[in-house]
Amino acid sequence: MTTLTPRPAKSERSDRPANLANLLAWLLLLIFCTCDRAPGSKEYAPADAKDVLERAVEAHGMSGFDSTQISFTFRERKYGIQTDRGRFTYTRSFTDSLGNAVRDVLTNEGLERFRNDSLLQLTAKDSTAYAASVNSVRYFFMLPYGLYDPAVNIELLETVTLEGKLYDRVRVTFDAEGGGTDHDDVYHYFFNRDTGELDYLAYTFEADDGGIRFRKAINKRKVGGVLVQDYINYGLDGDDRDIDAIGARFAAGELPELSVIENTAVRIDGRPAAGR
Repeated sequence: MTTLTPRPAKSERSDRPANLANLLAWLLLLIFCTCDRAPGSKEYAPADAKDVLERAVEAHGMSGFDSTQISFTFRERKYGIQTDRGRFTYTRSFTDSLGNAVRDVLTNEGLERFRNDSLLQLTAKDSTAYAASVNSVRYFFMLPYGLYDPAVNIELLETVTLEGKLYDRVRVTFDAEGGGTDHDDVYHYFFNRDTGELDYLAYTFEADDGGIRFRKAINKRKVGGVLVQDYINYGLDGDDRDIDAIGARFAAGELPELSVIENTAVRIDGRPAAGR
């Protein structure tokens, strides 16, 4: 028969150092686990799509874009963005083939086009087309800001690995009401798990016989505390547009390069004052 010999009882005083040591060990373990799961670590896992987008806006320095002034040049045309807590003015200025100074002004009320400072009377079709063109350039420049619009639907998809890095992938679709003329388009945004930044994006489109585009961010730089980036534009035209497979096709080298999206002369001012 095995005899169990009781261990000598410890005094209350002798227990205290051990208890304190155990408590400190648990605290250190808790701190380690918490830090290891912070945004930017490999163990960080977003709760939902909104979590990913909020982190991205912060990573890009765009949390103050509800009240800001921006100017930049894209394909030899000058663009301006002014926002003020729901009110906006987007402008585009260029010289046409006849040497006329053309200026488009898009506001909450609609679009106006001026030629040599004279207001033009536009057809509904032309007005819609010009507005969509101005807004498209503005939209891509301000990404990932602006994905909280009431007409935007967001969904967190499975993670993917591109060029050796892990990405949180968010699917974006638009409601017919308030979603613009291209509300049938579908977007996928790829956010770097370590940095929270938008490194890639893809979208399908229906206009002009349709197609799919895939963009890779390049030339990242800070302007006025905001992360600005250009893109290499890849894509296919026609019905071959499975957006769920676009990352794998890019990795396999199956997407031809179409163009480079470059924004120059970027200036960002008018960040809101604290407490505003």
